[in-house]
Amino acid sequence: MERDSDQQAQARWDMDTAADVTVGDTARARHPQRPLLTRRAVLARAGLGAAALPLAGWLAACGQAASTTRGGSPTSTALTPTPTPDPTATPDTRPLTLVITGDLMLGRSVNQQILASSTAFPFTYTADYLHGFDLTVGNLECVVSTLGQPVPDKPYTFRGDPKGFARLATTGFDVLSVANNHSGDFGKAAFTDMLAHLPQYGITPLGGGRTLAEARQPVIKTVRETTVGFLAYCEIDPFSFAATTTTAGHAWLDPAAMRADILALRPRVDFLIVFTHWGIEYQPQETGHQQAMARLAIDAGADFVVGAHPHVVQPYEIYQGKPIVYSLGNFVFDEMFSADVRRGNVVALTVRKSRLLDWKLRPSFIVGDYGQPQWG
Repeated sequence: MERDSDQQAQARWDMDTAADVTVGDTARARHPQRPLLTRRAVLARAGLGAAALPLAGWLAACGQAASTTRGGSPTSTALTPTPTPDPTATPDTRPLTLVITGDLMLGRSVNQQILASSTAFPFTYTADYLHGFDLTVGNLECVVSTLGQPVPDKPYTFRGDPKGFARLATTGFDVLSVANNHSGDFGKAAFTDMLAHLPQYGITPLGGGRTLAEARQPVIKTVRETTVGFLAYCEIDPFSFAATTTTAGHAWLDPAAMRADILALRPRVDFLIVFTHWGIEYQPQETGHQQAMARLAIDAGADFVVGAHPHVVQPYEIYQGKPIVYSLGNFVFDEMFSADVRRGNVVALTVRKSRLLDWKLRPSFIVGDYGQPQWG
């Protein structure tokens, strides 16, 4: 009889022995009365020589791991299935969207209306828009706390009840500058109390701290593929509100310090924004000093400079291809004596990595219920 071909032998082997050639204890459990076949017997039945198939290959074909010894220690060389990699997620390359408001003053009559209401006041007409951005930023032109007493000899002091924190949070504010001339109106204890409570509502304070080193620390936010950094400074008296090496307060606008902070932050972020509290109240035009400080910031590496404090809108300019908005004016405030102080702007930015894709100013106007803006 002619010898089967390798293919025929393999086929005959498959039919004759498939039920009892499982290697190891499994075969013994199925057919305890049958002795396990040796490799030599298996190959003989299949019409193959003992050298026809390497041991490792035969064992691998039957599901049995081979083992080698390396340096006296057994090392498994079992063939395991290569896991199928998960599909690579498509990166989210949508740009970052950001909105910045002018002054937010939650004291005086605004505070009374917050305490008397359970609505979104003073953001009834603006919350939906502000909440639609990846990051919402503003200047908190007051202290929010139950602590402290008004500082002596200051004609205007603004303090809001902590109920205001929830109104800010539900409106979508992520970052609030405290570098202004009213955040210290009720003393250092009230100021640090506000700093401690803001993060509990998901809001990061900017431009203030328990020491000068903390006050000068940037706020850095990453959304999708874009990282944006913020710095904030105030140059409006009283100077006693400014932080020192050992006392709490805001970051004073010192040109050398601002330049050093920008240079240190620049390599860490894609886009850098400087928020300043400066200028002359109720003056519709920026001063030469404002312009010099803004241009210094751009020259040091800032991508966008935006200001507050004059309580009226001031112009913008483009310097070295970078926008400077000198004053956004009031956003939430109970000053009602003229149309100019009731009018403000918010600035909306669209940024991808280091590129400013778009920016625009949207006007607001404080309506007749003392403090609450609407779009107009």
